[in-house]
Amino acid sequence: MKRVLFPVLLFALASAAGQVHAQGAGDRQQGLRLAQDVCSECHAIRRALSQSPNPRSPTFYQLASTPGMTTAALMVALTTPHAGMPMFMLTAEEREDIITYILSLR
Repeated sequence: MKRVLFPVLLFALASAAGQVHAQGAGDRQQGLRLAQDVCSECHAIRRALSQSPNPRSPTFYQLASTPGMTTAALMVALTTPHAGMPMFMLTAEEREDIITYILSLR
């Protein structure tokens, strides 16, 4: 039984990891377009911009360059209300696109 269970468990874990990776791949260009529409009022969304329109808002480059910044951390930032950040009604795909764009600025 143990000989059968281990390969099945290993296959299930590998399949799940592959699905998570595939789901996390957003569209960078669509993320830029969304960022221009939704985020640029407060954030500098392009790498070359050193300061955001709202000085209290980090630039996207600063976010991308933060040590330990991950897709999961950005997902939390986009789905959890916090001081000064308006809550946007973004689809899961739109969030993935914006996150892909932000992380591409590294």
